[in-house]
Amino acid sequence: MGQLLGLAGLAAAVSVWWTGQKARERVLSAARARCNHVGVQLLDETVTLDGWGLMRGPGGTLRLWRRYGFEFSSTGDERYAGHVLMAAGRIRRIELDAHRLPLN
Repeated sequence: MGQLLGLAGLAAAVSVWWTGQKARERVLSAARARCNHVGVQLLDETVTLDGWGLMRGPGGTLRLWRRYGFEFSSTGDERYAGHVLMAAGRIRRIELDAHRLPLN
């Protein structure tokens, strides 16, 4: 019985890790696309998990949300912060801090 519970716990941990990796890949792609769209450079080609939790969705169901952070630059001199909110497996919001516009 103990081995079965241990195996179930391991399977749950692997599942959480796997879905987290897939979410991170989707968030990185969305952050890259937003940076390209507004003409800034995504720095380090990475996002970091800033936080997560549960929220109520339609009908009162509990849904997992994750908040990721990334850094970008508009001129190559400064670093600015950006954030992506993902809830229930979907990108809900992408925010970029106020930043200097490059001179053309």
